[in-house]
Amino acid sequence: MKSNETANQWEITIRFGFLSLVFLGFLYPLTISGLAKSFFPFETNGSLSVVEGKVVGSELLAQKVLSKSLFRYRPSAASYATIPSGASNLSPSSLDLRNLVEDRKHELETAGIRIEECLELVYASASGLDPHITARCAYEQAKSIEKEVKIPLNQINELILKHTEYPLFGFIGRERVNVTKLNLSWSQMIHE
Repeated sequence: MKSNETANQWEITIRFGFLSLVFLGFLYPLTISGLAKSFFPFETNGSLSVVEGKVVGSELLAQKVLSKSLFRYRPSAASYATIPSGASNLSPSSLDLRNLVEDRKHELETAGIRIEECLELVYASASGLDPHITARCAYEQAKSIEKEVKIPLNQINELILKHTEYPLFGFIGRERVNVTKLNLSWSQMIHE
């Protein structure tokens, strides 16, 4: 009798495992992916930024900026690479971190950017790929960019205001600017 019960329990276990695999491993993910593609096609394709038919980045990721005429992202501990992304894991007492911070401060001061207005440009984000900075920092950077491109500051500030994202429902999150979107619009503006 016990062997008969055990066989039934094994049969039920195998059937349940198979049905779970089919439903949870295939049907559910395909359904959710299909719905997401239908309702959010831009987001499910990586929020890619396309200029003249060429993918130039993603609105979700920071990129390395070498030009002084573009807005800067927060520093990245992984050189803006997506695979080994992450924080540097340097402790507050680390001499390496202290040297990095001092180098970044010197670079910002040389560019004419006040550090107290752009503290996020001194320390890396946790992922090292965050494309957002505060609007205050974007306005501060605009002053040094104005000197590079000779476009009136009020035009640059209008563009920043246009790309400023506000807290969700007025209180979730903070006022911020997506540097990827801002740099794309800015590049189009200065090349017109």
